[in-house]
Amino acid sequence: MNKFLLAWTIIFIIIGGGILLYGMSFNPISWANGLVTFTEPNDEPIPWGLLVIGYMFFGVIGTGVSTYNSLYELFNKNHPEKNPFKNISLRNEWIALAVLIPGWIMVFASTYKPGEAVYIYTSFRDTSRIAWNGLLYALVGIGIILEILALIGEKRREYKDPISRLLAWLSSKSVLILIVGYAILMELILDANLGSVFGYLSTWVYEFGPFMSMLFVILSFYSGIAMLSFMTPLYNRFRKVKEDPNSLSIHEMYKILGRDGVLATIAVGFSLLWWLWLTATNQQTSAWAELMISGPYSVVFLIGGVLVGVIIPIILYGLVYKRGSSHMLVTSSIFTLLGMFSIITIADIIPQSITWYYSVSPISPSNSNWVYELRSIFNNGPSWTYLPFNISFYDIVFFIGSVLLLLGIYTLGVILLPLEEDEKPRHLIFK
Repeated sequence: MNKFLLAWTIIFIIIGGGILLYGMSFNPISWANGLVTFTEPNDEPIPWGLLVIGYMFFGVIGTGVSTYNSLYELFNKNHPEKNPFKNISLRNEWIALAVLIPGWIMVFASTYKPGEAVYIYTSFRDTSRIAWNGLLYALVGIGIILEILALIGEKRREYKDPISRLLAWLSSKSVLILIVGYAILMELILDANLGSVFGYLSTWVYEFGPFMSMLFVILSFYSGIAMLSFMTPLYNRFRKVKEDPNSLSIHEMYKILGRDGVLATIAVGFSLLWWLWLTATNQQTSAWAELMISGPYSVVFLIGGVLVGVIIPIILYGLVYKRGSSHMLVTSSIFTLLGMFSIITIADIIPQSITWYYSVSPISPSNSNWVYELRSIFNNGPSWTYLPFNISFYDIVFFIGSVLLLLGIYTLGVILLPLEEDEKPRHLIFK
């Protein structure tokens, strides 16, 4: 066992868990009873802040890693030699699960009373997009875990004990196809639902609902490729992984990631341009376009989303496709993930940033009515108010704690699970 990796795993889990306990105000009993709140939503002009950004960011990355990996697994089942991730499919699924977990934690934290989040499941409300997020996170997690068990089962086929037989059955071709198909379906639904949380806010025109859902599906591939582009070269260097002569070389895998990264980034770039054009040319949403083009969020959108998230990654991914460079692949992934965070932030903040005087939306000033609209017209003033965005202290606490816990969970899997192709589980599942 790698003692250095074990030490870092313990540190990540202890520190991350400790920060999360601090976020519970050192009072787990009150937290469980729903008496502890992490933010004061009534005092924040924009109530959905960093925790909502966080669970969308990590959730979309986790589903993207699994969907992207699973599609190669599904369509190359009869020709595994054509699958660039043949030797690392299990590792990729574990990355997906590790990234998904902090997103799930932030779903509960974003309810402001996480101890009451259990009611998402015990008294499910099908008209709540947030409730669907809680349920879909669980269903996606189940799909990824089943894939992990099935991939481990491929290494236990020669054993005859009951658990090994069950794992081997999960890894059989027909069952594995069902598991992979189920996982992909749940992941795409979760991505679409995360987008619809903002697509159907009362501050958007109705047409934005399906657009935001499709944007988040595209972002899942965009960010999933980026996460694998970041983790794979670093893992290969740290573990000194040997190449399999019967599969694609590591540099060929990097080229495939570069190619797919270019395609996904082009799709995201087109979506951003369509979003901007659709917003700017609609009378009801032109105010939001001003925020993105020349307003307070222009830097986040134009620099973070367009330049860092689209233009630079297209160039770098293109060079990776040509050269197969691991250093350039990691660099392109960093820019992509930064761009991803900027895009998610814009998707979260923009629809909450303006409240119309004549609106009856949940974030409008109290007693708002159409009289304010007439007064604004006669005074040649705006008919809306700009709402500032603030990040609370406990939002930062939970975000940092969840990220550290992610790192600990991932390295724990590296230590305990047979993630490499040539590693076999000695004790049914664990190595």
